[in-house]
Amino acid sequence: MVEVELKFQIPVARRTALLKTLDPKKSTQIPLKARYFDTSTHSLAHHGMALRLRLEGEQWVQTLKAAGQSHFHSFEHNHPLAPTENPDTPPQLDLQIYQSIPEAQQLLNQALGQNWDQLQLQFETDIQRTSRLMTVEDTDIEISLDVGHIRCADAEVEVHEVEFELKQGSIQQLLAFSFEWVKKFHLWLDVRNKAEIGHLLSVQQKVSPAAQSKEFQFSKKDHADQNLRLLIAQQLQHLLPNIAAISAQVAEQSHIDQAQFALQHLQLTLSLFKDWSKHLGDKWAMQIAAFKQHFDHLQHLEHMQATLGAFLQNPTTAENLKKDTLYAQEKLVNLVRSTQNVHHYLELLMFSLAASDHSGLDLKTAAQNTLQQQYKQLHEQLQHSDIHDFESLDQLALRIQELKFSFPILTHIYDVKNLQKYSKALNDAQLAAQEYQVLASSAAYIQQTELEASDWFVLGWLTAKQEVYAQRLLEATEQFMVSRKFLK
Repeated sequence: MVEVELKFQIPVARRTALLKTLDPKKSTQIPLKARYFDTSTHSLAHHGMALRLRLEGEQWVQTLKAAGQSHFHSFEHNHPLAPTENPDTPPQLDLQIYQSIPEAQQLLNQALGQNWDQLQLQFETDIQRTSRLMTVEDTDIEISLDVGHIRCADAEVEVHEVEFELKQGSIQQLLAFSFEWVKKFHLWLDVRNKAEIGHLLSVQQKVSPAAQSKEFQFSKKDHADQNLRLLIAQQLQHLLPNIAAISAQVAEQSHIDQAQFALQHLQLTLSLFKDWSKHLGDKWAMQIAAFKQHFDHLQHLEHMQATLGAFLQNPTTAENLKKDTLYAQEKLVNLVRSTQNVHHYLELLMFSLAASDHSGLDLKTAAQNTLQQQYKQLHEQLQHSDIHDFESLDQLALRIQELKFSFPILTHIYDVKNLQKYSKALNDAQLAAQEYQVLASSAAYIQQTELEASDWFVLGWLTAKQEVYAQRLLEATEQFMVSRKFLK
């Protein structure tokens, strides 16, 4: 069985209001006590799986869950166990039931191999669930407010979250319905589940490793529209776990870096491939670009602190840089939780899961059009770029960045050999563009600061280095453009 649900965290100030809206008089209250099992090496957790026994009222239910195609799809198998004399006394795991369930058996074999007998209790949950079933335009949605704790031998963490589960009907209706609650109660999307939180608690960690980008390969048998939806879905798989860690204020630097990386790829996809679908306009690309700018700003401030801090002799300049960095860090947490950005996540999820439009461009035509357009824009920008015109160089660096992103993805569609020559020339141009942009941003920040005479040498040094990399950018781009093209 495939379960489709969305989970959100609730700001403390909104918890009472949400409970009133759910209306306990029209809801069902169920105490949920659960026990989660894994091996001593956490084999199930490492495979994105969870095996639990949960007391639902007076009935113990054994559940196996595994990650699905997205962060709100999952495989779930529930099996009511025979009643015990005392419902408070948990029964033993019954692993024999999976012998007749091929998908469950395959999942467990992948995670456990021959070590099925090494499962042992890892942590427990004690939750009071208030749930209500609502129907919206032939779609049944169960709203569940979970309040309680997750505990292991020597630690515990509070749970206070709301879930929207699709019982039957449209995923789009589920997303639209949940967003009304997001707006009203300022909920923020959290793709982490109780099993993940409990596992972290049991191993004395605060956060899972940052989600990494995965290589994407287009399906040549599908139209451009369907491939675009699949690409965006994968990019959201990269983005949302890292956003959740930032929102929960447990993120490490790697989560912030990967969230920025995911946003960059998502923005480029929405911008460069917008003609692949009739249902994709400019709005999302602009929204994601504005969101990403805050990550870029924070990264730039931190980079300047690490590289220029030692050169800034005036304490006021250095202190202002430190304050700006702290403010940017605090602002980022608020932004990733903001109702506006949660709305963006849900809209993109809705687009990625909607049925594709087969009346549009075929994949190869769409890819060829995109690459040709990018080559044309890069050539035109190169003709108008000058080493003393910083604005034109910024635009040239942007065009290089765009092509660096799309080139390895789009060229997979063609049966082209020996692409290393093109890739190397493009990589050289991209590295020069990246270094130029960092130096240009640093110089712009310093120019906006009330500098003392002792710090003017820093600006002079930055300007000189900027001109060096501007020249490298122009030369590397020219070299790439004269390399033999495989597109006519």
